Amino acid sequence: MERRRPRTPPARPLVLIVDGHDDTRDLYAVALPSFGFETVTVDDGVHAFQRAWETHPDIIVTEVSHSRLDDWHVVEDLKRDPRTRDIPIIVLTGHAEPSVRERADREGCAALLVKPCLPEHLADALREHLGRTPV
Repeated sequence: MERRRPRTPPARPLVLIVDGHDDTRDLYAVALPSFGFETVTVDDGVHAFQRAWETHPDIIVTEVSHSRLDDWHVVEDLKRDPRTRDIPIIVLTGHAEPSVRERADREGCAALLVKPCLPEHLADALREHLGRTPV
């Protein structure tokens, strides 16, 4: 029998952070616990699926970049897979063009945040999409 995390957010929601930049992953992994979140991090989409299936995060934060076209495929596949489709996804990007925002909406993302994104702003967005009020 597959062990799943409860769908109601636990006291410390688990956030899966997918980002190809070591500094960004490290920043959020260190900062988000002080805002009441547990974190797991991976550096690419292939590992994102494996970690999502293993850990059953409450929310996923993933980077998308114009230079890596497969980033959107990760979002599409996470939303298509029955094991991950109900997990909210927040997209982080350095590109704020309307087409990027439209794509995030079309893919069913919970939010799109533009880099650089301070950890406290990410924490606010996480709380908002997990139904929590800021501490």
